[in-house]
Amino acid sequence: MAAVPVVVFSDFACPFSYVTEAALRRMQSAGEVEPTHLAWELYPAPAPLPAVDAGGWMDALRPLANELGVALRVPAPVRTRKAHEAAAFAAAKGAGPAVREALFAAHFAEGRDIGRIDVLVEIGAGAGLDASELKVVLDVDAFAARVAAEQEAARRAGVQEVPTLVIGTGDEARWLVGARAYAELRAAVLHGG
Repeated sequence: MAAVPVVVFSDFACPFSYVTEAALRRMQSAGEVEPTHLAWELYPAPAPLPAVDAGGWMDALRPLANELGVALRVPAPVRTRKAHEAAAFAAAKGAGPAVREALFAAHFAEGRDIGRIDVLVEIGAGAGLDASELKVVLDVDAFAARVAAEQEAARRAGVQEVPTLVIGTGDEARWLVGARAYAELRAAVLHGG
């Protein structure tokens, strides 16, 4: 069976995106899906960042995170525009999956501020990117237009929350919004239910 194309709208500050992307990585490593990741900011500027609050999501997500083997703690809310730019640069360099995984882990497992360029450079370098090149790319907003275009595409498509998955293509495409247990997500992606 060919890998199912999945467009993934997600944000590095969204715990539901974190768990969903971990599940998709497992499916991708088995050759079951071919994800395309597009940016969507949970806390875009200039709106104020919310207070730190798990708001019940931790209880809902902990079993899913444990099942997938990912650490999960309540981080401070952050702006993720620059993290999306770093991920776009990484994708262009062939390091997209490693950098995406490292960004999520830095935020949710280590509590690092992935809105800061110096932190993003460290994360990128740890995932194999050239630190100097990444810093320049982030300093000059080299991928800002790409990230803005992805977010505009999300808006036009009607994405209102993340994660949002568009499974398949054309008239056969199905939408799936929110996090699911691994078996449920896998069944929905591979079998439509």
